[in-house]
Amino acid sequence: MSQSALFLAGEILKRAKEQNIGISNMSLQKLLFIANGLYLAKKGKPLFNEPIEVWPYGPVIKSVYHEFKEYGNTDIKKIPIAYTMNLDKEFDATANEAINFALQVAQNLNAIQLSNWTHLPESPWANARNNNDDYISNESIAEYFQRFIEQQEQL
Repeated sequence: MSQSALFLAGEILKRAKEQNIGISNMSLQKLLFIANGLYLAKKGKPLFNEPIEVWPYGPVIKSVYHEFKEYGNTDIKKIPIAYTMNLDKEFDATANEAINFALQVAQNLNAIQLSNWTHLPESPWANARNNNDDYISNESIAEYFQRFIEQQEQL
């Protein structure tokens, strides 16, 4: 199911607009991280094909950051061309579930709260930063999100 992070960003932005949810670049980075993490934990492979970098303010997908950096901390107003050129692509049920969950999170947490969550001491970003890694491994993301899936199944 792996595709470009910009395509997935486009899908998140489209659905957010339909639900009247404002998404900043920082929020989008965190939502991509969440959707990818859930997908990795369930499917064992990433939802998008770009690496997640360890930046000072959290996990970042570089191509997405640069596509939307002009918006600063304001809501993104455009859908990336990478999305509009691939509208024939479909998401599997697990990807749809991960995207929908990320959007539910976006309704309840602002960009700062999302950032704080990704900075928790046991998070994949914090572990990678402590190890001076440039990227967050898919293995550490899958392991981290597997805990949330197990907790949800126990409810």
